[in-house]
Amino acid sequence: MTLSLLDTPFVAGHNESWLPPIKSGAQAVQLLSGPALMAVAVGLQALKKNLTGTNASDLYQRVWKCISKAEARDKAGRIVQYFCRALQGFLGHMSPEHPSQVYKAAIAEVQSTLAWARRTHRWGKEMPHIPKFVKAIGDGDALEATQCAVLITFLVQDHVYWLLKVGLLKFANYTPIQWHRRNLRFITFSHVLNFSLCTRAIMRVKDKQAKNEISAEKANSEIFDNQKMMFRYVLTFIQMLHVSQVKKMDDWYIGLMGMMSAFIDLSKQWA
Repeated sequence: MTLSLLDTPFVAGHNESWLPPIKSGAQAVQLLSGPALMAVAVGLQALKKNLTGTNASDLYQRVWKCISKAEARDKAGRIVQYFCRALQGFLGHMSPEHPSQVYKAAIAEVQSTLAWARRTHRWGKEMPHIPKFVKAIGDGDALEATQCAVLITFLVQDHVYWLLKVGLLKFANYTPIQWHRRNLRFITFSHVLNFSLCTRAIMRVKDKQAKNEISAEKANSEIFDNQKMMFRYVLTFIQMLHVSQVKKMDDWYIGLMGMMSAFIDLSKQWA
């Protein structure tokens, strides 16, 4: 009897080794997919070097700078998450025999996995809003203080939902999904308050512009940014009404709304 330090061969001879026994052509293609994609990426970079004389790429660096931010990755994930919701909505209007129905379970799994990945990385997201909340109270800003209080409450209760889902907490009167849907009512109200804050900000900018305290270019830019966010809050308000089941609508257009609102958020991380 021979003794081995390894339970399975590291390099060759096992299905999980670097060089496993090849049992079919399909398996060979599967094993070569990773190295092939790596070779394509290297080939494209080499082609760029030959064409431009440099390895540097401003677009490449901007994309990398954007996706290196946690917030940007979260919003990119949200775009895909709501794209999956839209696809499920479209599938719901197709016949059960449609060829696309075979992907329905996989699409739902992608959506659910992304939702939980984003929720897991949401821990601590309430931290920057706590000092802002206290400052708003000190300044006597009731609207800002209320918005912060509602948002912080939502985020903390979202962590409770995570704990309920993984089984670390048990509530007698709530299933995890019931707790989640109740909590979505808080973020729904938060969108109303954020819309109001944007409206107030626009009024303040216009007042400064009337007093010549701000340039027309800067005023127009700030007004446009606030109007864009107001549109975003309208979209997310409708989305939350549906997801919380306060008002059931259709996944296909709720999904498209989610993609648009997430893109607006992602665009803020591009700079």
